[in-house]
Amino acid sequence: MRQSWLAGGIALGMIALLGSLLVAFASMRNPGPAAAQEPATQRVISVNGEGRVSLPPDTAVITLGAELFDPDPSTAQREVERRMDAILAVFRQAGVPDQNITTVTYTIWVERDWNQPGGPVVGYRVTHLVEVRFQPVERVGEVLSRSVQAGANTIQGISFTLSNPATALRQARELAVRDARQKAEELAQLTGVRLGSPLRISESLSSPPIPVSVGQGAEARAVPVGETTVTVSVSIDYAMQ
Repeated sequence: MRQSWLAGGIALGMIALLGSLLVAFASMRNPGPAAAQEPATQRVISVNGEGRVSLPPDTAVITLGAELFDPDPSTAQREVERRMDAILAVFRQAGVPDQNITTVTYTIWVERDWNQPGGPVVGYRVTHLVEVRFQPVERVGEVLSRSVQAGANTIQGISFTLSNPATALRQARELAVRDARQKAEELAQLTGVRLGSPLRISESLSSPPIPVSVGQGAEARAVPVGETTVTVSVSIDYAMQ
C-alpha cells in the first residue's frame, strides 16, 4: 500500500510540473501586454520664435502728488490736502474720470533729531501720491505744468503705454509663430527630415511701459513720447518625420 501511495504522489507531481512547463511555453510564444515593447520616443525639432510690434502709446501713467514737512502734523496734513484738492481739480478739468485716479501712497513720517540725546521729534513729513491714467498723451506736458502750479512738488515719474494692446498682441503673436515655423523648416531641410505637426507650444509676452524722466516747473512742459513695443516669444516642438 505504501508503495502504491508513493507512486501515485510522484505521478501527480509529474503532471503538475508538466502543466507548469506548458503554461510557461505558451506565454513565451504569445507574450501579453506586459511584454510589449515601449513606444519609441517621438523625435522633435525644438525652436523659439519672437514677434515685435511697436505702436505710438495712447495713455500716460503719471505718479505725482504733494509732500510737506511741518512741526505740527495737523498743519502738514491740511496743507497737503489743500494741495491735492487743487492738483486733482487740474486733472478733472482736463477730463480725467475719477476711476482713472488712484491713491498709491499716503504716509505720515515722524522725523527726529538723532544728534540730540533721546532723538526728540522735530516734525512730521506728510506725503500723498496719486497715479493718474491720462489721455491724450499730447497734453501731458500741459497738464503736468498746471499740476506743478497747483502745488504738486513730487513727480515720481511718468510712463506711456497702450490702453488696449490686444491688436498689437495678435500681430506680435502671428510674427512669433511665423518666425518659429521658418526656423523649424530650415532645420528640417538642413538635416534631411520632414517637418510634422506642432506637438507643444508655449508663449511668453511683455509690453513694458516707456519710462520718461520729467522735471518740474517750466521743464514739465515738454515731455518726449516714444513708442511702446509688444513682444511675444513662443517655444514650439515640431514632430520630425
